[in-house]
Amino acid sequence: MLMGLLYLLLSIISESTAKTIDKLNFRRNRIAARQMNLLLFFAMAVCLLLYLLIAKPPLPHFALVTVGLVALIALASFGSNVFDVLSLKADDLSLREPLLDFQPIVAGLIGYMLFPAERKPGFLLAFVLGAVIVYYGTHRRKLRRLQKKGMSYLTLAICFEAFLPSIYKVTLIHLSPFYIALFRVLSVLVLSSLFFPPRNVPHLTSKKFGYAFLSGIVYAIGTVSSLYAIRELGVVLTMLLMLLGPFLRYMSGYFILKENVRKGEIASSFLLALVVLVPILR
Repeated sequence: MLMGLLYLLLSIISESTAKTIDKLNFRRNRIAARQMNLLLFFAMAVCLLLYLLIAKPPLPHFALVTVGLVALIALASFGSNVFDVLSLKADDLSLREPLLDFQPIVAGLIGYMLFPAERKPGFLLAFVLGAVIVYYGTHRRKLRRLQKKGMSYLTLAICFEAFLPSIYKVTLIHLSPFYIALFRVLSVLVLSSLFFPPRNVPHLTSKKFGYAFLSGIVYAIGTVSSLYAIRELGVVLTMLLMLLGPFLRYMSGYFILKENVRKGEIASSFLLALVVLVPILR
């Protein structure tokens, strides 16, 4: 249990840090979305392959069902990451946050339906209350045209992403977290090269590459950590605890990116934390 919580904390911190680096790359270096997407997964692949060469973990056994699950992960991850990058280019981190918080709620509810052993009435109530709080934070902002487009992309990303944790849980029966992360990253890298390649983009500078490579390394750590968390805690509890992350992302948006974060949004992130902690600590 303790190790699962530590993996989850590392995943939340990694995700928030990497998203902040990505937004800085867009703002400071004017990197193109397609270019950054490819660089991120290249960096993640390099990081994971280096670990493979150094640590030499045992090779997995592939059954037909494993191949099908990995293919499903690849397609869902590709769709999620493409739309997420397009959304991040258009919107502030703090603007994305309320809608982004629906992802663990939807993913947790999917896990709640699929895995009866993980069901607890308190968890279901926490997801419902969390959805109400998130909706309150989402519907109050007036969006410009570009921001509306970005939020549409984010909605599509969330739809793809919400199914992944449950697919991961089933796949973890057949593969270790490291190999799931490795095959996912390599698959998305290939799919991005084929179907979402950079086009008509400015010259790749060392700053663009450096920001993207650093972000990719952080994403790789977060990806593997989240898989270990799902293996240790299950889908429902992991997704419920993911709702503790908004406060950290609001703080990075306010202090690092100098975004306009409303007091009500910070308050809602505290409410989310309370909603999550109460059924867990009971």
